[in-house]
Amino acid sequence: MTPTGAVDKRREAAFRRPLSTEQIFTEILDVFGRPNKHFYKQLAKFAANESEKEELTKIVSDTPEGKEAYLALVNETLSFADVLRKFPSAHVPLEHLLSLIPCIKPRLYSIASSQRYHNQMVELAVVINDWTTPSGAYKIGTSTKYIQQIEASAEKPYDIWCGLTSGSFNFPEDRRTPMIMSGLGTGLAPFRAFAQEWKFWRSKGQETGPMWLFYGCRYRAKDYIFADELAELESTGVISHLRPAFSRDQKAKIYVQTRMNECKDEMYSDLVEKNGYFYLCGQAGQLEIDIQNAILNTIKVSGCSEEEAKAKFDEMIDQGRYNLELY
Repeated sequence: MTPTGAVDKRREAAFRRPLSTEQIFTEILDVFGRPNKHFYKQLAKFAANESEKEELTKIVSDTPEGKEAYLALVNETLSFADVLRKFPSAHVPLEHLLSLIPCIKPRLYSIASSQRYHNQMVELAVVINDWTTPSGAYKIGTSTKYIQQIEASAEKPYDIWCGLTSGSFNFPEDRRTPMIMSGLGTGLAPFRAFAQEWKFWRSKGQETGPMWLFYGCRYRAKDYIFADELAELESTGVISHLRPAFSRDQKAKIYVQTRMNECKDEMYSDLVEKNGYFYLCGQAGQLEIDIQNAILNTIKVSGCSEEEAKAKFDEMIDQGRYNLELY
């Protein structure tokens, strides 16, 4: 959750320069974001049409009908723009909209390439965020729609405002240290960059250590991004252990933690005995718990108790050898 102070500072910075109304609605306000109940409540105050006012009042009420009506709008993922069009008699003054609609939040993507390997470009792995609502309406995310519509080429570049923020990963001082990486979906991005970095150093005659990659997605045929490149990295020895997990390609669900548990005896040497570094990139929540359990299972290969395994895992964290990038 973004602290209130950070939101206020972002809003203050956004309005520091003179802006046209068009710029406010295309560059600053998140008009395609999802409104909360407070927005509907404020909108009801400006509805001139009586039936629209009644509907808005019902939506924000605590009655069963009101809760059902609000949930239906949430499931339809209506944006601020959709709601303003749905209730056209609610003419909200611009100064009120500036306080009711939040600023567009920056979209954060992990860099999917090595600066040494590709020294004139930065590559990203972006999934198109689209869905169909219960009513059958097709929706697409603000950022991915913007990227999808860009028509750029070497002859016709396209400028996009962007910035860099520091990552949270720690790296071993010795490139021969084993690295065990686990990613889901576009969580593969930083690990592709790691592998390209190691490929660069190997091309310079430098030795690199074992590199494990556990990659999870639903279907091999349509979700396995960079498949050919990963196969090439494995065939040349940059990636020593490539263990993909396709959860929907068979009746029994197979996840990255499944693959980790399958080879815990083999992984024990690189992760525990050789003090390897572990990296996880993917969605926050249950995934981290499942991965932690798989790591504990690996540590317990030595025959230690659950308490001793947890102590060794805590030691990994203290040493900066357990690294997360969750979203």
